[in-house]
Amino acid sequence: MAEDEESKTEEPTDKKIEDAKKEGNVPKSTEVVGASILLFGSMYLLFLSSSSFLEIKKMMIFIFSFIGTPLDGTVYYAITNTVISTILYALAPLLILVVILTFSFNWMQFGMLMVPLKFDLQKLDPIKGFKNVFSLKKLLEALKLFLKLTIIFVVMVILFLFTDDFFIAIMDKDLISSIDAMIELTTYFLATILLIIIIFAIIDFYFTRHYYFKSLRMTKQEIKDEHKNIDGDPQVKGRIRQIQHQMHQKRMMSNVPDADVVITNPTHYAVAMKYDNQKDSAPMVVAKGVDFIALNIKKIAREHDIPIIENPSLARALYDQIEVDQSIPEEFYKTVAEIFGYVYELKNKRR
Repeated sequence: MAEDEESKTEEPTDKKIEDAKKEGNVPKSTEVVGASILLFGSMYLLFLSSSSFLEIKKMMIFIFSFIGTPLDGTVYYAITNTVISTILYALAPLLILVVILTFSFNWMQFGMLMVPLKFDLQKLDPIKGFKNVFSLKKLLEALKLFLKLTIIFVVMVILFLFTDDFFIAIMDKDLISSIDAMIELTTYFLATILLIIIIFAIIDFYFTRHYYFKSLRMTKQEIKDEHKNIDGDPQVKGRIRQIQHQMHQKRMMSNVPDADVVITNPTHYAVAMKYDNQKDSAPMVVAKGVDFIALNIKKIAREHDIPIIENPSLARALYDQIEVDQSIPEEFYKTVAEIFGYVYELKNKRR
């Protein structure tokens, strides 16, 4: 296993990442989602929820007003009804905001993810479940949580030591002033906790993406196999190209008997041309080739009494610049016209 990990030195391809995403394997940082909910939720509470704070303050005053009052069923009902109705009214916008932030920040991390639901009996295996609970990843998550809570606890203790006089001063104020001071002090404590959580979220985001792409690294052989699966087996593609070339060559050779002239260099190149003044605006190349193909073109031309003209420079130029079934450009008109004139003169003599 260690050797396999050492051999995975290549960055994952786009297909590898897309396949992992289809399986639900994405670089998801829960710290980022949690920090975003706390940050924007706190901003909402501080700047956009004055009415919600007012309702909560009224609830606290209402509850404190029962201090010293004997508690019976009527009092319990009044307190419970007030608490539930206040929470629903004051925190409903915040709950909606939490849902929106959860979807938004997950989407920002890995985009839209649609994973089909599958019922896997292996997930019910208690042995595998026990292993997952005590896996290295779970242990690291637990260690990270413990470290974060420890830092928050230490910072809170330090803050409390610096603000203990403020807590004592709160006790000497009237009820409304005490509540306002308590909310203000709580805000400072929550802001400090939020700052720690945001720092952890930023660190977790980069570590999550780093280890995610590291886990998807591939060996050079895996990349070759992937390209082979996408583009097809090179041997199969080579065989297809060979068959296509043979079919093209066979079709081209079948055009040679209809040619009017074959121009050679004379040993390596051969270009067969045809001209029908009723249909074509200029002579057309119907076959061309070098070496063995050129020999076959000349052989077929001799078998069908097609004139073979030696013109090395013209044969090479026609072969390099003009494809089969393509008319010659104007720059060759004069030279080719002289050759066709000579060919027609030969045909007339034969007749």
